[in-house]
Amino acid sequence: SSGINAEWPLRPGEKPPKAEKCGPFIQYVLDELNCNVRLHDGEKIDTIEDFRKFSGHQGGLYILYLKPEPQSDLRYPVYVGVTKQSFKERFVRHASSGVIKQVWDGDFPANECGLGLYAYCTHYQGSAARRIKTILLDMCDFALKTGRKDIDISEIYPTEWTKSNLDQFPWEELKKIAEGEEEEEKKKELIPAEKGGAFIRFLLDELNCNIEMHDREEIKDADDVNKFPGHYGGLYLFYMKPDPHSELRYPIYVGVAKKSFKERFQRHAECKFNGNLQKIWSNEFRGMGVYAVCTHHQGAAARAIKKLLLDSFDFPLKRNKRGRMRTELDTSEQLPAEYVKNNYNIPWEECLEKVAAKA
Repeated sequence: SSGINAEWPLRPGEKPPKAEKCGPFIQYVLDELNCNVRLHDGEKIDTIEDFRKFSGHQGGLYILYLKPEPQSDLRYPVYVGVTKQSFKERFVRHASSGVIKQVWDGDFPANECGLGLYAYCTHYQGSAARRIKTILLDMCDFALKTGRKDIDISEIYPTEWTKSNLDQFPWEELKKIAEGEEEEEKKKELIPAEKGGAFIRFLLDELNCNIEMHDREEIKDADDVNKFPGHYGGLYLFYMKPDPHSELRYPIYVGVAKKSFKERFQRHAECKFNGNLQKIWSNEFRGMGVYAVCTHHQGAAARAIKKLLLDSFDFPLKRNKRGRMRTELDTSEQLPAEYVKNNYNIPWEECLEKVAAKA
């Protein structure tokens, strides 16, 4: 149509096309960058509670978009940003005084109703994230970045058509960004947590944690969660083992319960998206019986221990930067604690000092 041809290709001084018309192409670009854009695609952002599903550990490049219903393939991008905080923290700020608040208050979009808010969260951080953001902003007019109050959903440009009209799109640069990110990830490869079970046990002993308390009590169903403390929380680990009396322990997840262990484990039992007990019971993650160790470390001390463990080990039920997690327990071997101490650069002694200082 003449409306399309008037916008493409861009000439000096011309305005970029509206991002909401370029939804398929923007998704194509994210696919080319190996982003897991479908992770939250069915999860509408309606309330503060909905932020729980987003990462509280990492941030990076993200895109907010609108669509009619969770299962719809129509996506209208309206905002692109980069956060140094976690996605969860950034979205909470957007909800209190930013672009998410504008959507929730009905101020945006002014001309359409019935569209829900969703988010793409990518694994790109730092300079790579900022460069991709710049490329997208140069290419499209994102309504919530440029201050438009209305969005135009009269038509959506097909991916192939958009590609053929984007003469100046920096594909080679995009390819280099993706390749550079893959190289960085290879450098940061971690030890599977299951293989580090003996070292993690050693570390918990050094931290004076009572790991024997629930060690023979398999968590088989929601009723078993009730045995855990309901009046305090702190650092905890889920692990698997062949039977209640076995000394083989395969760690699969580390977390910090802010309220109580019981309340946090109930959420793990009920939530289909982030509930790790739910994943195990439904066979979405395959392994052995699941058990838990609840420690007395809370607050800053708990967070320091969790950070050390996540920086050093790949826990199978911890989503990676791309939002993916493993589906099966790795029981191929367990490395002796001394071997891990001598052959991997894990600053565990520094962590013990930090914990002692925070106690």
